[in-house]
Amino acid sequence: MSYFKQFPQLNYDFDRNGIQQKVVDIYRAARPLDAYLDDLNAYSFYNVKNGERPDIVSQRLYGTTQYYWTFFIINDFLHDGLAAWPMSQEKLHDYMDEEFAGVVITTNPSIKESGDIGVILAQENSLSGRFQLGETITGTSSEATGTLIKKNADMNQLVLQDVTGVFQGSSAPGPQNATESITGSISEDSVNTYDVYKYLDAPHSYYRTDDPEKRVVSNGIFISGGEPTGELSFRTNRAYLFDVNEARSQIRVIDPKYITQFADKYEAIINNE
Repeated sequence: MSYFKQFPQLNYDFDRNGIQQKVVDIYRAARPLDAYLDDLNAYSFYNVKNGERPDIVSQRLYGTTQYYWTFFIINDFLHDGLAAWPMSQEKLHDYMDEEFAGVVITTNPSIKESGDIGVILAQENSLSGRFQLGETITGTSSEATGTLIKKNADMNQLVLQDVTGVFQGSSAPGPQNATESITGSISEDSVNTYDVYKYLDAPHSYYRTDDPEKRVVSNGIFISGGEPTGELSFRTNRAYLFDVNEARSQIRVIDPKYITQFADKYEAIINNE
C-alpha cells in the first residue's frame, strides 16, 4: 500500500470560494506504541547498504516496495523524511564538497581587565559583535578575500566561501605560525587570524585528549569556564558528517513475520479505528 493512501482525507477550500476539494490529511500523525513493538518482539536492526533507497530495503526485507514508509515511522531520526535517510558515499562526498566549501578562520581572543575593579577594558581578537554576514573579508598581508557566510561565536569561527588567495594562519599553508589582520568591507571590523582551516577540516567540537569517549566540552579560550585549550583535541566537520551518516545507516525494521500486522494496526490508528 502507498504510505499516503493510509491517511484519511479531508475537505479543504484552497481558494476560499466555497468550493471544497478532497486532500490527504498529511498532518495526521501516529507513532506506534513502544510497548506494542516490545510485546511482539517484532523489530530488529538493518544496516542500510551504500546507496540503498527505502523502497529497495523494503523489497529486500519484505518482497515488496510497499512497506518503505514503516522505516520513517519507527525510527525517530527519520521523522524528518528522506532528508534524514543515509546518503550514499558518493552523495555524501558531493554534499560535503558543496555545503562545506571554503575556509574557517579562528582568532586567539584575549580580554583585558582593570586589575582594581574588574572592568573589561578591551576584548582583543574577539568575534563578539564584530563583522556582518555577507560582507567581504580581506587579509591585509595575503590580500586573500572571502564572503562571510556564517559566524559561530561558541567555536570562535568565521566561515568564508568564494575564497580567493590563501589567508595566513598557523594551520594554513605557508610560513609556520604566520598570522595577519583581516578586515570586513562593510563593518570595517578587524581582528588577527590565528588558525585557518579548510571548512571540512575545521573543528566541529572539542573533547579532552585524555577522554576515550570523546565527550564534547567547551574550549576555555573561547568560552569562560571551558576546558584548558592545551588539553583538548577536536573532531573535524568531515569526521562528524561521516559519523552521523554511519549512525543513520543502522535503522530499526519490523520483522517480516509482523509487517502485515503492524501495517494494519498503524492504518487503524491513523483512521481512529
